[in-house]
Amino acid sequence: MKKYGALVLLALALLTGCSREKHKAEAPAEEAEPLKVTAWSDKTDVYFEADPPQAGKKGGILIHLTRLSDFKPVTEGPLTVTLKPATGAPQTITLPKPVRPGIYRAELTPPTAGPAVLELVPGGKGFDDRIVIPGIAVAAPGEQPKPDHGDGGKPAPKVDGAAEVVFGGDGAISFLKEQQWVVDFMVAKPQRRSLAAGFSAAGELVPQSNAEATVSAPLSGVLSVSRTLPFVGQRVAKGQVVAVIEPPTRPDGGIGQLSSAYGEAKSRLNLAQLEYDRAVRLHEAKIAPKKRVEEAEATLQSARAVMAPLEKSMNSVSGANGGRIEVRAPMAGTVVEVAAGNGRGVEAGQPIVRIANTGTLWLKTSIPAVEAGKLPAKPNATFTVTGMEGEFPAANLVSVGDMLDPQTRTLPVIFAVPNPGGRLKAGMFATVTVRTGSVADVLSVPKEALFDDEGRWFVFVHSTGEAFDRREVKIGVEDAGFVQVAGGLKEDERVVTRGAYYVKRAESAAKGGADQGHAH
Repeated sequence: MKKYGALVLLALALLTGCSREKHKAEAPAEEAEPLKVTAWSDKTDVYFEADPPQAGKKGGILIHLTRLSDFKPVTEGPLTVTLKPATGAPQTITLPKPVRPGIYRAELTPPTAGPAVLELVPGGKGFDDRIVIPGIAVAAPGEQPKPDHGDGGKPAPKVDGAAEVVFGGDGAISFLKEQQWVVDFMVAKPQRRSLAAGFSAAGELVPQSNAEATVSAPLSGVLSVSRTLPFVGQRVAKGQVVAVIEPPTRPDGGIGQLSSAYGEAKSRLNLAQLEYDRAVRLHEAKIAPKKRVEEAEATLQSARAVMAPLEKSMNSVSGANGGRIEVRAPMAGTVVEVAAGNGRGVEAGQPIVRIANTGTLWLKTSIPAVEAGKLPAKPNATFTVTGMEGEFPAANLVSVGDMLDPQTRTLPVIFAVPNPGGRLKAGMFATVTVRTGSVADVLSVPKEALFDDEGRWFVFVHSTGEAFDRREVKIGVEDAGFVQVAGGLKEDERVVTRGAYYVKRAESAAKGGADQGHAH
């Protein structure tokens, strides 16, 4: 990566030198300071250098056209250039194609002195625009032209239907159009949007506690080869047969043993229920003491405890010819583990398969103690998963812990995550953003527009076509790839939103020092 960065820097440095020489070569030798104009329409970034216009004198103009959609040069098609003076007929020429990608060259002779309007109409395939640039000052013969129109790089007065225009002006950092076009680069104004405040924490996707079941052998036996066990990832329906157990060779096992145990337990439960009902009636008639009711109730609970697993086993199996036992899935879901194999023996209670319903997952996260106080009563969250594009919503809050973990000093929080397509998998790790509030209608820039230099945040402001300035800004809330700019930047200024690295390298190269700071 360092090698690549060095090569890019060398290439940009060479390109800077070459481009500057080209600019100098293309400008008339007698004009030391050309007119420099930057204009922005809705579609196009225009930057041109021209001989200061003077009535009756032919002057050259070098026009750079950049598409704002991708910040790449206009590479084909004609360009119609029209100079409209305040008095007299307009002068129009059509340039058939650029002399180099993004660059058109023309010569104009203003007929009269005074204010003029320059109109540019590109007509490339799939790209057309009309850029109106007012405020071009044409000097009278013998009058000294003003290359920057005396405004020192300030925006020109706005005119309805005209482009946004800046005359002259130089920034502290030079980054030429030819350099901008060959790298991943973009410039845009900051946008107003609503952002949600929050903080990040680590998380993990797990099955819901009630959405996972282990299917175990209800009795000892051998897993039949006549029914192939389901494979990992296979979906099964509730009640579907997932395994068949052949009866054991010894006489004390199989469905007969289960049926006998179930019948005995059911009889005991019925007797316990009758005794409990009788004790209650006698106690209400003031014939038996309350202690007898309590003893009968304890016996009933014990009988129910014995009956429950036997009843569950009976419900999960059904007898077949020869005493074979069909083991059924207790729930619908996906097989996530197979713990046995066909033809192998199993003991009663031994796991066969594990099933999980991943239609909804739990997102478990641990909130750091320093952030726990910011947690609202009903927090919501979004999360990202490494290797997967996009941000996922954590729809519903399941629980918030009442106690910090003494070891990790974190607070456990669980969210429910809908997963209808099964794209998310249990066991995936996530980066969770917990929302704690929001700010509305604030100025913001993309996260990658910012870079940190010794704890201070900066952006690069696009002053004019090939000039940039480093600007310190105050940042606020960060959300969904955007960061609030709380100070240091105006709404109508343009900043480098992609490719700030290259401007920073150009700044460093110009200073002859090491690169400083790192991108946000």
